Amino acid sequence: MKDKALVLLGHGSSKHPGSSVPCRLHADTIRRMGVFGSVHCGFLKESPFIEECLDHVEADEVIILPNFLAEGYYTKKVIPEKLGLDGRELSCRYMKPLGLDSFLQDVIIDLAERALGGWRAEETSLVLMGHGSTKSATSKDTLLEHIDGLRERTDFAQITDLWLEEPPFINEWRECVEQKQVLFIPYLIADGQHGGWDMPEMIGVTRDSYDQYKAHRMGDYSVRLTTALGKSPSMVDLILKLVTED
Repeated sequence: MKDKALVLLGHGSSKHPGSSVPCRLHADTIRRMGVFGSVHCGFLKESPFIEECLDHVEADEVIILPNFLAEGYYTKKVIPEKLGLDGRELSCRYMKPLGLDSFLQDVIIDLAERALGGWRAEETSLVLMGHGSTKSATSKDTLLEHIDGLRERTDFAQITDLWLEEPPFINEWRECVEQKQVLFIPYLIADGQHGGWDMPEMIGVTRDSYDQYKAHRMGDYSVRLTTALGKSPSMVDLILKLVTED
C-alpha cells in the first residue's frame, strides 16, 4: 500500500476541538505503522477542511474513508460535493462509512466487556445511544442491524437503542430497560457535546461524576456509561481491515 494515500474524513466541531481527536489519533497510529505512503485527515467543521484535504496529496491512488458510523445525509451528499472528485486528477476511491461493516460489532463487544466490571451480561441491559437524524430516514438502520447481530453473539439480557433526536429518546431509558443494571455506550465517533454533556445529562449522570466503567446508583438502577465508541483503539483494526481489502 506504499503507493497509496489514506484519507480519513470526520465531522469535527468548531465548538469542541476534542471531537476530532479520535480520528486524528487513529490516523497517527496508522501513519506510524507505515502501511501507506501517507495518511491524512479532513473535517466538515474544522481544519483541515474536507474541500481542501486533497490539495496536497500525491499518490497513485487515494483511499477516502468516512469516519462515520452510518450512511446518511453527510456521507451521501455533503461530503462528495465538498470533495469534488470529478474535477480532480487524482485516482480516488471513495468508500462507504466504516460504521457499516459488521466488524464494528467486535468493537462494541470489546468495549462492553471491558466496561462490565463485575457485572454479568445475563443480568445487564446494554443500551446503545445514537444521534438519529430528521434529514435521513436510513441513519438509524445501521445501528439496528448491528443490534440484531449483537443479540446473536452476546449474552446480554437485553440490547436496545435510544436516540437524541428520534424516539425512543434517551431520557426515557427507565421505560425501555428490562434490567436494574444498565450499561450505556454512546454510538458516536467522539464524545464532544453529545457524548460528553448531552447524553450523560439525559441519563441523569452529572458531568462531575462522569467516569467510564464507574457504576452510578440511580434509585433502583445501577448504571455505567462509557466514552464514545469511536474512541476505542479497536477502531484502527476496523479501518485497516476496510482499506486493505480488495
